[in-house]
Amino acid sequence: MSRRRRIAFGLLVALLVGVLAFLFSRTQAIDIDAQNRVMLNLRELEKLDAEWNVNILRSHIGLNSSYDPLTAALARMRELQLRLAAALPMANDRKAREVFTRVTEALEQKEDLVEQFKSQNAILRNSLIYFPPAVTDLKTELNGIEGALVPARTVLALDSALNSLLSDILRFNLAPDRALAARIERTMGEIVPLRAGFSPAISDTIDELLAHGRSILRNRQLENDIELRIANARTAEAMERLGGLFDKAFDQVQIEKQRFRSYLFAYAGFLLVLLLFVALRLRRSYRIIGVVNRSLQAANETLELRVAERTAELEEKSSRLEQLAQHDSLTGLINYGALTRLLEHALVRAGRRASSVVVMFIDLDGFKAVNDTYGHATGDLVLQEVARRVRGRLRQEDALARLGGDEFVILLEEVNGCEGALRVAQQTLDEIRAIVSAGGHPVSISASIGISSAHGREGAARGAAALLADADQAMYQAKASGKDGVAVSPHAHWGYSGPVAAAAGTA
Repeated sequence: MSRRRRIAFGLLVALLVGVLAFLFSRTQAIDIDAQNRVMLNLRELEKLDAEWNVNILRSHIGLNSSYDPLTAALARMRELQLRLAAALPMANDRKAREVFTRVTEALEQKEDLVEQFKSQNAILRNSLIYFPPAVTDLKTELNGIEGALVPARTVLALDSALNSLLSDILRFNLAPDRALAARIERTMGEIVPLRAGFSPAISDTIDELLAHGRSILRNRQLENDIELRIANARTAEAMERLGGLFDKAFDQVQIEKQRFRSYLFAYAGFLLVLLLFVALRLRRSYRIIGVVNRSLQAANETLELRVAERTAELEEKSSRLEQLAQHDSLTGLINYGALTRLLEHALVRAGRRASSVVVMFIDLDGFKAVNDTYGHATGDLVLQEVARRVRGRLRQEDALARLGGDEFVILLEEVNGCEGALRVAQQTLDEIRAIVSAGGHPVSISASIGISSAHGREGAARGAAALLADADQAMYQAKASGKDGVAVSPHAHWGYSGPVAAAAGTA
């Protein structure tokens, strides 16, 4: 063989090997761990955003004693956004970048709105805390010496106006309404001339009371507007869309790898034919050809094995990711996000079937004492036992969720009236009271349960958030009535006319 032919043969072999190496490199398994980290970061960001929404609602209804929960997760959320920004080149998709920009802008807008909400809520909460005791104190003054020095007609008129003002202010705080606001303004206008007959101290008290009333009228509407703007930020939808784009981009990468794998097999076949042809021409080189052929087969088998292993790993991690996203890690119950989705679907079914949906909000009594006395490990055992016992009392189609801490929610469908709901609540109380030990320690706990109900299309129109809020308020009524009992929301709708039980006493 001449030198020129040897060079040409060497170049041909180098080209064939180069193509083989290129195809082989393009068929290597993608970094599944990196993709999973991206999706886990996104799901964690969605979870933190959902918890942020819950804390905004809790601050709105006064459950949070401070505003720390509204800012506690912001540092982690910013860190997750930076990680997602660094992962955008993996998606290699212009739409993904646009949606990520929408996510960051929505979260920044939401953070600014939450700061406005905190300022607005602090002013409103101060006035709401001041107003009821101030009215009570003023009425006490009217029944004393101050009332004796003023004509009885004036005292009675002021007393009646104060009663109406307090009732309307509290109703307006729960459900702002223009007509109710106008009536409050009229009542305050009636009070202004009545204060002239009293001492300067009483007159100043009335002025301060009216100032707080006007503050409530003004700030409740402003706070509602801010909360509406927070909801319209639609951060959850943007993050869900971003997750879909990441999934789509990762699937495209998988498809591309599979395509090049097909090319590799075809190319391997071509090489095999070429090697057989060379074997016919160069029989002395058959051993070398056999070694190359076995090497290619081994490479293909290794490639299939690695793809199969990576695919199984991806399916397992995806399953774990879905489990973590929808369930509480301590009790195995569904979490708040999964509960709200089930409740929305239940309300839709109730609207079609003209049936009832019942929500029971459960808060454990005495659980803090268990944690303080025996530690959180024993408290965790108590929560797991509560979940096991209460779940065992429910039907297969019913749902039990843990919202966090010692708060649980039961979701019932197809309930035949208030009596059936009360019966389930009583069974739940009995099961919780029956827990007398945990981790070798004696414990004594009970529960306060709030019940709300929605029926048919009207219930579906109210929505899941309103139904949960009614049950939450009813639970606090049960606690205020002495704990270890059940209270039914006055807004509960059972689908039949007649009075609805407002509360059930302790067992």
